[in-house]
Amino acid sequence: MDRQVMRCHFRLATSEGIALNFAATHPPHVLVFGQGSAQADVQKAGFLFGSLNVAQPTVSYQKKASSPEFLLQKLEARGLNISQGTRTLALDYLRGVGAYRLKGYWFHLVDPVSKRFPPGASFDEVLARCDFDRELRAAAGAAIDRLEVAVRAAIADGLSLKHSPHWFLEPSVFKPTREWGMGQLIRKIEEEVRRAEGKRFVEHYFSKYDDPYLPPSWVISECVSFGLWSRTYSILRDVNDKKAISRRFSIDEPDVFKSWIHNLTVIRNLVAHHGQILRVKLGVAPANYKKAGIKFRDQKSFFATATVIQYLLRQTKLPNTWVADLDHIFAKYPSISPSELGFPASWKSEPGWV
Repeated sequence: MDRQVMRCHFRLATSEGIALNFAATHPPHVLVFGQGSAQADVQKAGFLFGSLNVAQPTVSYQKKASSPEFLLQKLEARGLNISQGTRTLALDYLRGVGAYRLKGYWFHLVDPVSKRFPPGASFDEVLARCDFDRELRAAAGAAIDRLEVAVRAAIADGLSLKHSPHWFLEPSVFKPTREWGMGQLIRKIEEEVRRAEGKRFVEHYFSKYDDPYLPPSWVISECVSFGLWSRTYSILRDVNDKKAISRRFSIDEPDVFKSWIHNLTVIRNLVAHHGQILRVKLGVAPANYKKAGIKFRDQKSFFATATVIQYLLRQTKLPNTWVADLDHIFAKYPSISPSELGFPASWKSEPGWV
């Protein structure tokens, strides 16, 4: 047991054949990753289970499913206050969201021995925490969407200008690693272009050209994922290529930029697949950027990711509502302290935010 989190260790294989180790936990949505450079890929949707290695002996699962009405009675019996005016809404949430998911928002309240809620705990508080998390995910997703487009434009345009529009077909551009190489990169591009063949901009290329056999960089950038751009940046051979891209975002250290965009790809997948943010230690930590005075107190807090988002958004010089969105969410849910996400009281005056 660690912080009342039960762990069960799994080994997964992603669709790209990368072996991953992580710990499945309760409460749900809390991902505690093992070591390995590919560890964050487990956040991708649609896991392919290669092998399942359970660290501890197990017994057959005997629990039966319970109705929302029964679960509501059980919560009441354990001390959770459910007012008459909230009862119908509580049942709607148990049906439409699910008790197991909602448990992620009440788990920290429950006494681990007695299994009872503390005096004053209410279902209204659980609902507020669930909705707070949902709105925070939406805001983070919108902000990262802006950054994903900016990052892929910086990589695609920068390398196209220096090398060629088909730089991704040039072996000299890359220094592959054991985890990610040119073969995997090309195979993934081929798959995504094939999947996008019905799109007008892809059809236009193939209707006019047969060489090279793939469209130019600015076309494939509309087909492939943020994760591919992150991994591609990590294997660029020439450090000057890396610096030219990272300096578009006022970062002089390629390792910091690599860390930051990797962090964003993981969080993007987390929010896209409805993962919990509130009171969760994130599975990947963005590096400190000391030159800008950015040194995180807790690198796996959401505040660290929020700072990365804010810093990079400011460098794009494009309109965004990130700070306003956070202000609105924090004001709408005053019972939830931003400190639960790692935000200090003076967060808007911290390095990276001003």
